[in-house]
Amino acid sequence: MKPALLDLLACPYDQSALRLARATNAADVLEGSLRCERGHEWPVRESVPRMVPSEGDQQETFESFSAKWAEITPEEVRQRYRQQHAWYVERFGFGDEDGLREFLADKRIVLEAGTGTGGDAARFAELAPHSVVVGLDLSGAIEVAQREFGDLPNVNFVQADLMRPPVRPAQFDFVSSDQVIHHTPDAPRAFATLAERVRPGGHLAVYVYKVKAPLRELADDWIRMRSTRMSVDQCMELSRDITELGRELSRAGATVRLERGVPLLGIAAGEHDVQRLIYWSFLKCFWNDDFSENLNVLVNFDWYHPPYASRHTEDELRGWCEDCGFSISHMDVSESGLSVLARRED
Repeated sequence: MKPALLDLLACPYDQSALRLARATNAADVLEGSLRCERGHEWPVRESVPRMVPSEGDQQETFESFSAKWAEITPEEVRQRYRQQHAWYVERFGFGDEDGLREFLADKRIVLEAGTGTGGDAARFAELAPHSVVVGLDLSGAIEVAQREFGDLPNVNFVQADLMRPPVRPAQFDFVSSDQVIHHTPDAPRAFATLAERVRPGGHLAVYVYKVKAPLRELADDWIRMRSTRMSVDQCMELSRDITELGRELSRAGATVRLERGVPLLGIAAGEHDVQRLIYWSFLKCFWNDDFSENLNVLVNFDWYHPPYASRHTEDELRGWCEDCGFSISHMDVSESGLSVLARRED
């Protein structure tokens, strides 16, 4: 833990200030503890403050995502972020890497809530070396993030629950939470909690799953009713089965042309790749040729095993922004989800 991080942290219970109670190395704390004014204590292990409250309703989420990221290799981390980085700048309206760099030029303190294996936090830090970047994650993925990116001088990783973040309100110039808050028990409350951390004039970037075609929604609910109750190993097996289906449909390379479409089922007229048609309209069976077999399995596992995976509408997301006093700078609506970049009013 870099000592400068202490100025940004607060007790997740009461938002009181923290002090370093014990430390093996004051220059870069590898092991130690943080203590608040009221006596709550949080360990620092392997350079990462561990600040998840003992009570809460995200234990199953912790276990699911910890299991997922335990299965990923360093090369698969790089595979994932090669795609994610290009997708991120497109969805949030930055255009390209230079556009994101320009956006970050005046951002001094940045929070990534739900950092996973840390690739986006590291990217922000590299594009904005003048900034301090904090990456929060509930799961054991934070250890992968620290291992892969913790040596960057302006990156700090913290294990924490974004529903009770160990940072004070209104202190971040930019908060990003990409593909995360739909995995919390209450996405609107998660949005509002993160919005509170943005200073006036600062920005918030959030992506949530979009409501899909009706038969896809029915299949999602039917399968998830069963898959979320499975053990990690059982759901991994299911994910391998579904991944095989996605792979073989993709390799078939088949297309169909519909003159009329089926509007009631959310299927448009025109030419459809069969794998994509099934994926968007009937069943999530992800496959990407640029990913390893294992990484494709983990993407499907990411959908079928976490206990929460809420889907939302564009009107909902616009309403959250308005309720929290944010004006929308950019909105992207795709088959998969909704991305918004919004600015907190001064």
